Order: sequence, then C-alpha cells, then structure tokens
Amino acid sequence: MNYLTEPFQYDFFGRALIVTILIGALAGAIGPFVLVRRMAYIGQGMSQSILGGVALGVTYGLDLYFGAAVAAVVSAALIYFVRNQGLPIDTAIGIVASTLFAMGVAVVSSSRDRRLNSTNLLFGNVLGVETSDIILVVVVSAIAGVILFRFYKPLLAATHNYSVANAHGVKAQFMEIVFSALLAMVVVTALRTLGVLLVAATLLIPAATATLTFRSFAQITVASTALGVAFSIIGLFISFHRNIASGPAIVLVGASVFALNLFASGATLKKGLLQR
Repeated sequence: MNYLTEPFQYDFFGRALIVTILIGALAGAIGPFVLVRRMAYIGQGMSQSILGGVALGVTYGLDLYFGAAVAAVVSAALIYFVRNQGLPIDTAIGIVASTLFAMGVAVVSSSRDRRLNSTNLLFGNVLGVETSDIILVVVVSAIAGVILFRFYKPLLAATHNYSVANAHGVKAQFMEIVFSALLAMVVVTALRTLGVLLVAATLLIPAATATLTFRSFAQITVASTALGVAFSIIGLFISFHRNIASGPAIVLVGASVFALNLFASGATLKKGLLQR
C-alpha cells in the first residue's frame, strides 16, 4: 500500500498524474486512426520535428509550448507539401522530420542556456510538470475530445477510404486537416512528460494492443483509450519508485503488456481493419 501512497506526499506527483492520464487518454483515442492509416511514422516525425521549434523558442525567450506548437504546424504543412509533390508519405515525413530534428539538435548543442536540457526534451521530465502544464493539457484535451466526438464518423470514413468518403460527400481533405490538428495536439501536450522521442510509441502501443482482442473500430478506440490511461498511470509509479524518466517507463509498460498479450493469444493484427 505504501507503494501507492508514498508518491502523493510530493505535490509534483499529483500534477504529473493528472497530465499523464489526460495524455494517455488522448493518445489512446487517436492511436487507432494512426494505425489504420498506416502512418505510424508520422507521430514520430512530428514529435522529432518540434525539437527545432522548442530549441529556437526557448533560446529566444519564447514559451516552450508556443515553440512546439509552431513547429508542429510547420512540420505538418511541410510534410503534406512534400507529399503533394509526388513523393511517398514516409519519404516526406523522413525528410522533414530529420531536417527539423537536426536543426533542433544543432541549436541545443551550441546553446549554453540551462533551460535547454536535452535529456528532458528527448525523454520527458515528470519533475517539470507545473500547474500551467495541467491547465494547458486540460484545455487541449477538452478541445480534442470535442473535435473527435464531433467529427468521429467523417474522420473514420476518410481514414478507411479517402476516395470513397469523398465520393459520399465527406470533406475528406478537411478531415485530413482535423487529423493533423489532433495529432499535433497530442505531440505538443506530451512534450513535457514523454519527450519528443517517445510520443509515437504512446500513439501506437495501446492501439496495437487493443487490436489483438477487439474487432470493431469503436471497441478498439475505447480499449486503446483505457489502455493509454492504464499504461500512463503504471509507468508513472514505476518512474517514481525506480528513479527513471517517465517517458521510457510508460512506453516499457505498454510494450510489456503488448508482448504478453501477443504471446498469450497468438493473435496477429486484424488484416481487415488495417486495410483501407
């Protein structure tokens, strides 16, 4: 019992718990869309891209989240611009993400600003969660929840088949913008807790785990959301007691559950769900 109660003696843990629960739920809810779209790398690409914006923002005295938000928007725009030139989406993501990530590493390595802690930026820092972070995550999660609820069906239609959805009156191109906005929200809000390198894992692992048990997309989305929350809570407690970064702890918990579920069931990802 002391294992569960001891962390709450510290104010930072309560703040971190609220943030990680909300981020876990948000990432878990959006993860199935990423999985079905076969765009696993876009979360990783956008998260890596924001390092440049964060580094430049902090260096020039701007808010960390402002720099991350600007970088997320710029990276998404550049990715889709490059893709529209006829290159595959994974190529576009790789080029844009690598370039912006390299720019961020260059800024961090050349700056002596103590606010630019590369370890915290890359892997998260649960000790850095403040009241302002909670407010931001609560507001962003609420907005993302409303958007997801409002556009769930057209977003699902565009996710499964862009052309068919467009032919049936769904504004598929607008749904692409909605999806990019939701993804950017996850990436930016997860920066403090997960760091830029581990966001993609929180998008994919809960969703992939859910597909081993459930068949319908709605069931997978609900299960993925619940798993995202569970992984975040367990990982945060392990992070506290084992004195390791919160991001890796959360990801390793999720990966362990996925592996156990995979070996226990002997299942594979549902091919029908993953086909667009």
